[in-house]
Amino acid sequence: MMVDFGQVGSPGIFDRLFYFATGLGHQSVVVFFVLSGYLVGGSVLAAYQSDRWSWKQYASRRMSRLWMVLLPTLVFTLAVDSLGRHFGYSGYEGVFYSTYNSGPSLQSPADLRATTFVANAFFLQTIFVDCLGTNGPLWSLANEFWYYVLFPLLCGVWFIRKWSVRFLFSLLALAIICALPGKITLLGSIWLLGVVAFGLGRIERVRRICSHPAWLILAGILSLGCLAASKTKSIFGTDLGLGIAFTMWVVGLAASDHHILWLKKIAAGLSEISYTLYLVHFPMMAFFFFGFFNGKRLSPNAATYLGFAGLLIGTVAFAIVMWWCFERNTDRTRKQIEAWLSDKKTAVVTPSN
Repeated sequence: MMVDFGQVGSPGIFDRLFYFATGLGHQSVVVFFVLSGYLVGGSVLAAYQSDRWSWKQYASRRMSRLWMVLLPTLVFTLAVDSLGRHFGYSGYEGVFYSTYNSGPSLQSPADLRATTFVANAFFLQTIFVDCLGTNGPLWSLANEFWYYVLFPLLCGVWFIRKWSVRFLFSLLALAIICALPGKITLLGSIWLLGVVAFGLGRIERVRRICSHPAWLILAGILSLGCLAASKTKSIFGTDLGLGIAFTMWVVGLAASDHHILWLKKIAAGLSEISYTLYLVHFPMMAFFFFGFFNGKRLSPNAATYLGFAGLLIGTVAFAIVMWWCFERNTDRTRKQIEAWLSDKKTAVVTPSN
């Protein structure tokens, strides 16, 4: 929406903070990978260590969680992008890629083919096909899915005693790694840092040290410093540098007791809609900007900041509506599917009278 920071004449402190905070898209994905590794990878590790691992339960939970939002989002993306193309908005042909740094480019216009739709539904975007239409942010969902598949296989190689199963898991993991683009595999190291954070957090002595206020403050300062360094060519600003710094902070944050009730409620509410917001925001914003801004960007001032706030609120409100329609029903849908599968199995093994 705004012109590049270099085009802002005499930027004030608020301008600098605004541009810094809204220019951390990729860095936010790095932080998310650490959190995902901690939460999802940590649960896999704990299940294997306690001998409670179940591929059926894991697949049911992961796929219901992912598809409950992804499939409606793909339909929404197809519908909105098709409407934009029908109106003749040139952004769908990629002419504004250099302006918005995501979505269609001149080399890869919005791809709305049925094969691309299906491939995105099975998390093959950036591997065999482009992201569907304008929904460029879907690139990281492919990373996530294949980390979800790979990590349990690698854990099985380590924890399962039966050599034939370990050998099979090794072959499957190797085949997947060879098939994935190198960038996905490299970013997997950031995801694994979250697993490391989970493992460290289970050591009582480490928990005591990392939950100390001094550790939390220093790790927080280091994480924020790495975020700032990511705007430079410093080694501390690389994905790995930021991932390590945030891992150190996550161990402490997870081990700390938090008593600020209103902050807990805000965090819980935002986390509830975060997956939906991530998936649906870009096609909607692309339609708006392709249709009404047509590549024009604004200089920051009180009016444009107010407009930005309005668009932000509108985007979050739309995500809440989509969450209410789909994501909030994830657990109920998963339980219904599991019950249906259980009934089908019982029907197969129960002899007729």
